[in-house]
Amino acid sequence: MNILILGSGVVGANLAQKLSEQGKNVFLLDDDPNELKNLSERFDIKTIFDDPLNPSFYKNFDSKIDYFIAVTRSDEKNIITSKFAKEFLNVDKSIARIRNQSLISKENRPLLIEKNSFLDHIISPEWEVSNNIFEKIHLPGAFFSESLITQDYLLIGMQSSDLFKNHTYDEIKTFFKVNNLCYLGHSKEDEIFFDFKTISISDQLYLLIKKKFINKLIKFFGFKDYILDVLIVGGGNIGENLSKLIENDEQEINLKILEKNKDRCDFLAGILKNTSIFYGDALDQTLYDEIKLNKSDLVITVTDNDQINTILSIIAKKRGTKSVFSVVNNESYSSFANDLGIDVIINPRELTTSRIIEKISEGSLLSYHSILRDNYLIYEVKYTSEIFENIQKSKYINHICTITNDNIVINNEDYMPLKNDVLILSVLQKDSHNLEKIINDY
Repeated sequence: MNILILGSGVVGANLAQKLSEQGKNVFLLDDDPNELKNLSERFDIKTIFDDPLNPSFYKNFDSKIDYFIAVTRSDEKNIITSKFAKEFLNVDKSIARIRNQSLISKENRPLLIEKNSFLDHIISPEWEVSNNIFEKIHLPGAFFSESLITQDYLLIGMQSSDLFKNHTYDEIKTFFKVNNLCYLGHSKEDEIFFDFKTISISDQLYLLIKKKFINKLIKFFGFKDYILDVLIVGGGNIGENLSKLIENDEQEINLKILEKNKDRCDFLAGILKNTSIFYGDALDQTLYDEIKLNKSDLVITVTDNDQINTILSIIAKKRGTKSVFSVVNNESYSSFANDLGIDVIINPRELTTSRIIEKISEGSLLSYHSILRDNYLIYEVKYTSEIFENIQKSKYINHICTITNDNIVINNEDYMPLKNDVLILSVLQKDSHNLEKIINDY
């Protein structure tokens, strides 16, 4: 498969790396020679220094391109080049990153895609992050959650907390079996375990569950949905989108936004109906009493600065906030954020990359998700006999369970996967190329 990516920024570089590791033939186009040189030395990709807005480039390109992905910072450039790619390269699919919220609103989105045959998919990192955070708001005790492509299934990370304090091992085992739960592993501090019997207080459990059992799971773990007072730090696109979702939520929530740009505050005040807008710097401690930081049930930091997001999350937790969510792009920050008391970390780069790969997946790969301190990947893969046979032979890949006929079957049970089944596989991050090669070969 040949893929042409336009844009060598954070998302483009991460996408190029991931796709090349999957065995795809990746071309990376940009008009920044320095960044291209750096990436070509780090990854197995072909870099192209040229003007992406010059139609002649696409007319004279001599390789067949299957997918075109435009992820520059310019919406206009992403849209125009998608048209060039469709017309001159005859690509199967084009994907454009769009940041202008007006273009991707419910009213205008059909106009952008349905009226333009050259644009197959649009990706908004801000909306992906906003929806991801909103999904987690009413999951108390959960520090991680990702929906599978397979309908109605969710990967979830739960704090063990008082689980064993309130239930015996046999009660927990029975609950998991009755509610069709699949245990994926757990971690404690820097250690990772795969033996259910070793779970103790303050561990982080990763589970696969049907969404209809989520409320029962949360109640069984001893958590309650107490979210009533929410503070969002950062009134950019993510803060705006998330606020709209919360305002439309069935549960009545006291919502506040803290934003440092006065004009942006005025804009938000004009479009949000039930949200209190506060103007000021997130690190100005004189504001904390005014915004009642210590009384917040949930603080969500979504500024464009990882340091501010991390620092304020720690401050909020120390001052009495019950839960804190933080958007962190830099992996060096996200790797230790949970150790500092941050309940949920959202990585926009990884989230966006995963969504794009789902869009261009032709064959068996449905989705992948990082778990267990990013040391392991969980893959959602369509079953084929060839893939299954190679997985069984591999010493790197662990077939955890199979989703079949709206049911989760644990791998140690006597069951042979069938057509239309979905395999849930686990592999070390460093060994993921072994699995991706198997998937791409079929």
